[in-house]
Amino acid sequence: MDIGKLFRDAWGLFVKDIGPLIVGLLIASLVPAVAAVVIAAATIGASFSGLQVDPQGAVTGADSMTWALIISGSVAIVVVTLFLSVPLYVGILSGVFRRVREGREMAYVDAFSGFSMFGKVIWATVLLGLIFTAIFVVPTAVIVGGAAAGSGILAGLGVVVLLAAMVAYVYLGIGWVYVFPVIVDRGLGVTEAMGESRRLVHGTGWWWTFLVLFLLQLVVGAVSFALGLIPFIGAVATIVLYPFVLTYIVAMYFQARSEGQLIDALFGWPRPAPAGPPAYSAPAAPYGTAPISPAPQYGAPPATPPSAVDQGQAYAPAPPPLTPPAHSADEARGTEQPAPQTAVTQPAAREAPAQPATPEPPPPPEPPASSLGT
Repeated sequence: MDIGKLFRDAWGLFVKDIGPLIVGLLIASLVPAVAAVVIAAATIGASFSGLQVDPQGAVTGADSMTWALIISGSVAIVVVTLFLSVPLYVGILSGVFRRVREGREMAYVDAFSGFSMFGKVIWATVLLGLIFTAIFVVPTAVIVGGAAAGSGILAGLGVVVLLAAMVAYVYLGIGWVYVFPVIVDRGLGVTEAMGESRRLVHGTGWWWTFLVLFLLQLVVGAVSFALGLIPFIGAVATIVLYPFVLTYIVAMYFQARSEGQLIDALFGWPRPAPAGPPAYSAPAAPYGTAPISPAPQYGAPPATPPSAVDQGQAYAPAPPPLTPPAHSADEARGTEQPAPQTAVTQPAAREAPAQPATPEPPPPPEPPASSLGT
């Protein structure tokens, strides 16, 4: 994961919809709190009506308390708080996802959109709560049982189991960090979302996910401490940090799914250059195959393929040298032998016709004999 990009994306998403995020968080915090106060006043407060305090400060009338109201009121507070707060927080998360996926501006009513997936998010909360509770209840029961029985071995075993439970708690807590984002984004069931969350975490790297969450806690803790030094204003300003945590988880989720470019496109940020070859690049040719000639450049005339005669001359062996015929010209005209054939047949060179013999001039006439001698 790119840690710098995580903080940049989370801050960009937070600033983009800062108004609906803060208002939605206030709704998700105040509505369950008001409901819890009303239930407590109607049940637990009513059970304390028989209590009296004498002038010496002693409390009397405790036997008249209605324990049924106290127990039922406590259970009702937990259930109502759970049924209200979790869908409201999921609704805020859904608004951030719509901003990234659809580019739609987050609305103030998006905080109530989590009630459309009420069953899934409540079942996920209950199941995760039971698992994490059992992780600590079992070793705690072993430690208490060993202490009650006076068995140091059993109590020591419980301590070892408690340490192992703490490791399991951290491991599973990191592995299931994307359960609610997967439910919101992909609409999967609870068990499918738990499995998909672990696949995303291990695909990115469990230690990397642990590191980026640890850095988030350090930043939020440092800012909370700094704001807490300001009386009253600091406590109110701390509320701003929780929407940032939600946007940070969303940025982590998109990086885990290799979809960080969606956030870049939302804000018009330049995309980083790919580290390797693009996915559409052609694979290399296997060994032993002839190399493929590169395609001609645009605008260049196509190369003219060689003619068949040229190809034959390029690959045919050289013909043997021709020797002059030993016979006379008359025999050459009468019995002319065909030229030897090569791989590519070529017409033999035609011989020049023999020139006719030039007749010898007649001898000069003898002079007549002289009559003077006879």
